[in-house]
Amino acid sequence: MIKILFLSFLFLFSFAKDGVQTYGEVKDGELFVYITNNNLFDITYKYIATYDELYPMQPLPIEKSLEGNTTTLLSKFMILGKQYKLTNSYVWTLGNTNSIHNDNYFYRLPYALGETHLVTQGFHGAFSHSGDSEYAVDFGMEVGTKIYASRGGLVVMTKNDGYKSGPYRGFAEDANHITIKHDDGTYGKYVHLKQNGVAVKVGDIVQRGDFIGYSGNTGFTNGPHLHFVVFKGKDTKSRTSIPIKFIAKSGFVINPIVGNRYTAVK
Repeated sequence: MIKILFLSFLFLFSFAKDGVQTYGEVKDGELFVYITNNNLFDITYKYIATYDELYPMQPLPIEKSLEGNTTTLLSKFMILGKQYKLTNSYVWTLGNTNSIHNDNYFYRLPYALGETHLVTQGFHGAFSHSGDSEYAVDFGMEVGTKIYASRGGLVVMTKNDGYKSGPYRGFAEDANHITIKHDDGTYGKYVHLKQNGVAVKVGDIVQRGDFIGYSGNTGFTNGPHLHFVVFKGKDTKSRTSIPIKFIAKSGFVINPIVGNRYTAVK
């Protein structure tokens, strides 16, 4: 949460953190507050304000989604006195609640064509596939296995420097990963890549089947594997994972089954 105090003598204010910026200006007896998302990914945010000698022109708090590289009017206040005060606070998470997944899309398996890998945890997996990872899929594979994009899109986030791992949630932040924004506004995330195993950078556009990195064993994990999940925004605390379908040599895979092996095809 980010909090900022603004006093009456400020005609222009701004604050930025993690690519999200708020700023404001006074015009014709009103205080306008704007929010800018400088990230390539969409966000879902919640804006809260406390104030004195101001009157909000819309109900607070405000919870909305905002696309990447976009600015919008966040809130507007009528100024009632000279010594007005405003304290802003907001929280946000990656993802857009308005995105609609293309359920007719069949994802490519995220490894080399002709390779076969075992599903070690599927939808609703007991070890870690609950909550916002309910529809994730884990593929068992040796560290250093080449990873390929299951669906094309824009690379919006990566982590490359993690090296720790363990079967406890406290290791989650150590996981290396790649997040790709799809053309329907959903996101595909590839997790547990090896240290320095990310082969793309933020801003790259990748096509289905492009090489993007190497699998590993970083973060919250009980062994080497690739964790793949597709998601959209839910609220400012979590995301919604999406049940997806794959195409494999054996045919369409509607529900990846633990213990089954699937061979990648185009």
